[in-house]
Amino acid sequence: MPAFYLGIDTGGTFTDGVLLDPASGRILAACKVPTTHQDLTLCIRAVLEQLLQPGVSLGLVSLSTTLATNAIAEGKNRPVALFLLGYDRELVEKFELDRELPAGQVSFISGGHTLEGREQAPLDEAGLLAAARQALGAVEAFAVSGYAGVVNPAHEERAGELLAGLAGLPVVQGHHLTSQVGSIRRAATAAINASLIPEAYAFLGSVEAMLKERGVTCPLVMVRGDGSLAGAEFAARRPVEIIHSGPATSAIGGAYLAGVEDALVVDVGGTTTDLALVHAGRTLLDGGRATVGGYQTCVRTIHARSFGLGGDSLVHFDLRQNLQVGPERVIPLARVAHEYPETGHEMRAWLRGAPSVLYSDRLEYWLLLREPASPPADPRVRKALDLLRGGPKRVGEILKHVGAVSPLLLERDSLVRRGVIARCALTPTDLLHVSGEYAPWDAEAALLAAETAARLWGRQADWLAGHVKRWMAERIAAEIVQFLSGRELETAAEDGLGRWLFDENLSPANPHLGCRFELKLPLVGIGAPARVFLPPLERLLGARVVFPEHYQVANAVGTVVGNILVRHEAEISPFAEGGKIAGYTARAPGCQERFTTRGEAVQFARRVLAELAREQARRAGAADPALEFEEVEGVEGFLRVAASAIGKP
Repeated sequence: MPAFYLGIDTGGTFTDGVLLDPASGRILAACKVPTTHQDLTLCIRAVLEQLLQPGVSLGLVSLSTTLATNAIAEGKNRPVALFLLGYDRELVEKFELDRELPAGQVSFISGGHTLEGREQAPLDEAGLLAAARQALGAVEAFAVSGYAGVVNPAHEERAGELLAGLAGLPVVQGHHLTSQVGSIRRAATAAINASLIPEAYAFLGSVEAMLKERGVTCPLVMVRGDGSLAGAEFAARRPVEIIHSGPATSAIGGAYLAGVEDALVVDVGGTTTDLALVHAGRTLLDGGRATVGGYQTCVRTIHARSFGLGGDSLVHFDLRQNLQVGPERVIPLARVAHEYPETGHEMRAWLRGAPSVLYSDRLEYWLLLREPASPPADPRVRKALDLLRGGPKRVGEILKHVGAVSPLLLERDSLVRRGVIARCALTPTDLLHVSGEYAPWDAEAALLAAETAARLWGRQADWLAGHVKRWMAERIAAEIVQFLSGRELETAAEDGLGRWLFDENLSPANPHLGCRFELKLPLVGIGAPARVFLPPLERLLGARVVFPEHYQVANAVGTVVGNILVRHEAEISPFAEGGKIAGYTARAPGCQERFTTRGEAVQFARRVLAELAREQARRAGAADPALEFEEVEGVEGFLRVAASAIGKP
């Protein structure tokens, strides 16, 4: 049997799997299973059970996972002690930069180097060890960032040695993750990475055990936020880099399936819609300033735009007929009624006798996902959770049972964020049950809910389904315009020229002046709901909308068609003596040298970058990586040199 590639992408709603023949590029099999956020290994196991049939031989398994994103969003990242070597404490606190450091314990240690690479003070080894011993028992990992550590990492490396020998906890050094100088963002990157390592290794170990059970011994790789691949062991040491890998796999998989070099890829999922550009067959990058959990980092990700709009978004409406879809993700009512028959029976009975006019919150149910880590302090919350142990319940019934007037008084948002409960309400997926475009669950419950909601407008359920689809198409069009133009639209209340032009494009009304948008490159639609919500963009944006074969699982395809890539940068700058340029300084990761000519400095930088990038690419799992260089001129003689090592797994 030939060796196939297995790609798995865990999205916000579904986990997709594909089996690809690398020789022909054909998709041999594909599947979708619900993502189990409480334990991602469960949905991965379900994919393996469906796709790993007897006789299937694998040459590669590739994962794109929401592990890191979920851990940060749900507060599951482990506690970390961050040690700042040579940072100016007074300056950091004066400008409140410590708020940008995601670590429970931050220690300022004497040491560090100047931007010229000279030691500014000896490393305070005794102070470092004292602070580390004090943190033991309260943290599960250490992170170290030396001021100008990318220029001279000597103190970071020495601190790493001392900490590694202290307690056996993971130790992260900032210069291992990035060659960017920015001290606060580099420290934040190291701290986030350290907080994710225990979870990443546990997840990786579980996946490897599942593969071993099935006799799979091929390489396991993971997708990073810039769309490149890395060996799983390498990625587990740098889990911060797998943040935002979902949009990257969307772009790569969509362009690959469509067979285009330039495209706008629009991925409509259950939770979010993601936009990304592909140019000359490659995703565009953001320059290494990704925001992770509200913190600025040095992580390189693709240039993308994500917003909370998808098939499982909450359809919110009030008594003034204001309608909005998202950004909250909920479980469709049709699915709850299908998976919990007793709840479904109660739901249908209540909807048949529901008030003639109501707002969206009255349709909402809650589902208990897991027990809280500790009993809630509020007795009303404890009483609500006790009621939910008997199955999903309508929020109105819960409030009446516990004696509360609002779900916010029952800590709803906190319970959802911690994964204790899930909200269940009317969604676009329910409305697709009404239109018959997608109806895997309880269509009767969906129809009754839609009929009840539509009465607010004095309309029928099919009108509401069409109204929501138009609302979503226009929202996606607005996001595309803002993403491609780099400018934000005014709100309807501000009524600026940009808003007028956009609205005139959507619904021509002015008798004297018109406006039509034209998308100059193909729009590739992917994700299960894409074929329902994206066709109107042909009219709204003058777009050529393409839905390639297997567009529903393009994310999983993106996990197995990418390359392993490692990129490093250096900076060349002139230095003066006696008022004249005397030579050039080359600053590369971990070293700095002065040269008489610019050419010598560039040659040195390229050599250092090439060795570093190629070695890291090999360690990341690349076979015979090729090198690519890029030089960008700056002002006043500055030059940025970049080297990328690229190879197949």
